[in-house]
Amino acid sequence: MKNIFKIFTIGLLISTVSCEDYSEDLNTDPNNFTDAPGSLVIGQAELEVIKLSESQASRYAGLFTDQFSGCDRQYIPYETYAVTTGDFDDTWDDLYAAGVAQSQYVQDKAAIDGDNVLLGVAQIMEALLFGEAAALFGDVPFSEAGDPLLFPNPQYDKQSDVLAGVQEILNNALTNVGNTKVSNAFGGTIFVQNDATWSQIAHSLKARYFLITKNYTGAYTESRLGITSASGDLLARHGVNTGEKNLYFQFTQEQRGGYLGLCNSPYLLRLLDGTTPRLLATPGDSNRLDVYFDTANSEVNTNDGGYFAIDASFPIISFVETKLIEAEAAARTNQDGNTPFNTVRNYLASEYGGTFPPSTATGDVLINQILEEKYISLIGSLQVFHDTRRTNNALNIPIKGSTNSSVPQRFLYPQIEINANTSFPGLVEIFTKTEVNN
Repeated sequence: MKNIFKIFTIGLLISTVSCEDYSEDLNTDPNNFTDAPGSLVIGQAELEVIKLSESQASRYAGLFTDQFSGCDRQYIPYETYAVTTGDFDDTWDDLYAAGVAQSQYVQDKAAIDGDNVLLGVAQIMEALLFGEAAALFGDVPFSEAGDPLLFPNPQYDKQSDVLAGVQEILNNALTNVGNTKVSNAFGGTIFVQNDATWSQIAHSLKARYFLITKNYTGAYTESRLGITSASGDLLARHGVNTGEKNLYFQFTQEQRGGYLGLCNSPYLLRLLDGTTPRLLATPGDSNRLDVYFDTANSEVNTNDGGYFAIDASFPIISFVETKLIEAEAAARTNQDGNTPFNTVRNYLASEYGGTFPPSTATGDVLINQILEEKYISLIGSLQVFHDTRRTNNALNIPIKGSTNSSVPQRFLYPQIEINANTSFPGLVEIFTKTEVNN
């Protein structure tokens, strides 16, 4: 964004996480705001990345891939993919007005101040937001996004072009962040303290978006430069205070109790409890089940120690995702996929207890074992939705609704874009594949 700065204050993000350190000096008069240092605004961009990863878009993806069930009110039709354009307004706003706009503003400020690390961190946030926008919606504004004075009605770029552009943004970010650690520069307040560098985060994201475009050679190369251990995970930080709570906890326990749960025995539950056999038998799943779900109350586990507890962190990009990308990409390019896959299995055994036997499979059997492990390990992640569409539902995730012939292939363009952007290309229905999945 070059000429206008539209700041979304933390009041709009009160359901996300605390960002007092990033917002306390933004403005002494909220009705007379003119400017803010990029070092403060970067927290807003990071909060939008968290909100995108853990809030409404995440819940929709979980319903579409049968990780969860829609059990009450409007979530009953969502269960069978009956959504409207207006249902995606918030996600689009998170991506663009509240996310990309902040990232681009910070880049402008950082360039003026000569702060290369801040510039690079903002580029990483921008790349993630554009990458998810393209993966979820297909063709989206990119080259004209972020400058409402020059481009009040930004054109839509091809999905493949946007994802190529994401790679270029990340390349630039790598040059700028160098070997700076996340915990030492613009990450320690919003994210859980970790030992990763920003360059490792960028490489893991490059691997993610190469995978989405089926560039398995690129995904393999970048994954091996990415996050190297679970202590390097980029995790949203949560706590018990107002404004810090886990977003799934807030939604299921404080805002919309009973809407999202296990009422229709979702596929993920059936894999974990053994009703549906795993492709690779995994006795340790009984322990993982207890962390993920509160089966007694037919809901996600928001109790102390549960995956969605009030203070449970939430992954943005992780070691497990990175290694499973490496494993799948290796298997698809005639390299050793077993070693990275079994590294993940060993980690899961240490994390949950019980037995996670190694795989000795090859070929498509190994690839499907990897995909199934990723489906289970990345509960609530948008990446599961991306994988399902990229692989043409290789795991045979159940299709919900008697009149539907496939899982959803995209998010619908939002009503706010239909109403406001004269460059809007026209409605595309939810079962139409995006360009990279054709």
